[in-house]
Amino acid sequence: MPPQNKDEDPGMEAILVPKWVKPEIFQDLLKQQVKNYKETNSLRASAGVAKGENYATIMLRVELDVETEDRSQVTKAYMLKIAHDSDAYRKILEKSNMFDTERGMYLKVVPEMEQMYRDVGLEVKFGAQSYEIPTNENYVLLEDLKPQGFKNFDRLQGLDQAHTESALRKFAQWHAASAVRVDTKGPYEERYTKGFFRSPEMINAFFKGSMNSLLKYIEHYEGRETYLKDLLSISEKLVDIVTKIIEPNPEEFNALNHGDGWVNNIMYQYNEKNDILNTFFVDLQLPKWGSVAQDLYYFLISSTSLDIKTSKFDYFIWFYHSELVKHLQLLNYSKPVPTLRGIRNDLSKHSGWGLVCCASIMGFVLLDPIVDDNGDFDKLISEEDSSFKKSLFTNPRFRKHVEVLLPWLQHRGAMEYN
Repeated sequence: MPPQNKDEDPGMEAILVPKWVKPEIFQDLLKQQVKNYKETNSLRASAGVAKGENYATIMLRVELDVETEDRSQVTKAYMLKIAHDSDAYRKILEKSNMFDTERGMYLKVVPEMEQMYRDVGLEVKFGAQSYEIPTNENYVLLEDLKPQGFKNFDRLQGLDQAHTESALRKFAQWHAASAVRVDTKGPYEERYTKGFFRSPEMINAFFKGSMNSLLKYIEHYEGRETYLKDLLSISEKLVDIVTKIIEPNPEEFNALNHGDGWVNNIMYQYNEKNDILNTFFVDLQLPKWGSVAQDLYYFLISSTSLDIKTSKFDYFIWFYHSELVKHLQLLNYSKPVPTLRGIRNDLSKHSGWGLVCCASIMGFVLLDPIVDDNGDFDKLISEEDSSFKKSLFTNPRFRKHVEVLLPWLQHRGAMEYN
């Protein structure tokens, strides 16, 4: 490995750059993008996101200093996503290569959906431009969105109503295009439909492990007496709940779910007045065909601010549905469009998934960044009850959300199973 590269931002971690990240592999791309390209003089790589902000992959910001034929100097920057160097991660990639899936999403699936909207006169863009480079390593290479004014919202604060609505509109556009695509062209390739959490091992390690930790530290939560019996009972059915939402039901409205749609995987572009101009999705490695309840619970439970998380939930579903219908009709969906009642019924059937998202996703979103030497991905899927798990479930911020969410979920039937 070459020496560590330290980003100038003190919030960024020092990183080890793999040996294969060399100027030569970017040469063909640079020749396409830089007029009168002559040569690449240097490459710099730094952390693309702050430590503790990305669990599943390593993100690098790669800058290349280019000289042109007239001796002008040009700097091009890209975001390069690479794999963690851990045994647990390698085992996951052996079963399902998330990098191949994500490159396919960026290079094939997303452009197809964007073209569907252009064909009916609407310009819809879902994410960054993606590029290919000549390497056999696991990677996803993207344009750097920050110069265009894109940035993440503060995950610890949670999204306000305007940012939530903007994301829900994008989810609706995404779901609508994918449903019309399957309606007109047939199903997607299997690598885009199966999702990540299919094996019993992953369900036990991630979802059941999180629920066990929640129950271990539940003594810290006020009001637990009202729902503890029901929570203990439903915790025994966790595998069944996850399996139920994993298997698509033809009687429900199905679409290609983002699969990992939380606040850090959404970027917002602003104008000088701080108005939202555009909303992009990132991290497309975990797509999953099935009920849109997957994305809706995952996003609304994990990423909204506490003051609107439950009080505006039904409104947000109405807003999403209205956008979904609008875009399905625009794209000439041939099947009956889903009714609001139908979407609500699907959410009711899968309310247990809302509980799972509360117990297993929300804690990571609300946790202060922990800067240590342990592998983030290994912590994410570990079955061990560790100091990291304790910090997740005793975090005062998480506790405030849970104290509101668990009674609300109980009242919506999320702690019943039949």
